[in-house]
Amino acid sequence: MKHVPSNDTEQPSRKPASAATTPRRARRLPLPAVRRQMWEQACELIAAGDAREISAVLANRFRTSERVVDAVLVVEGIRHQREAAALRNGLVNTLAIAQEAIAAVDEELSEVA
Repeated sequence: MKHVPSNDTEQPSRKPASAATTPRRARRLPLPAVRRQMWEQACELIAAGDAREISAVLANRFRTSERVVDAVLVVEGIRHQREAAALRNGLVNTLAIAQEAIAAVDEELSEVA
């Protein structure tokens, strides 16, 4: 008798995904107060003309990785940039409103005279 394979053969189970394809958990950034301290100390190092690698110095001081320090410095830079842009836009808008108010007063006075 000849053996005929059945259609009910089990499929081999898939291998679990390798570690390279699984996403790594992102490390959280330090609390805002610590991020500000890192920013201030980075500014102080630059102002003092310190020639050392800032990320390495701050990573050592704050007992974290250089990658975290780099991310903090970028985030703080973005925060300062957005704050400056908001202030700049606010001043420009305020000046425009003031000019409109002056023009309105001038127009009203020209109608009276």
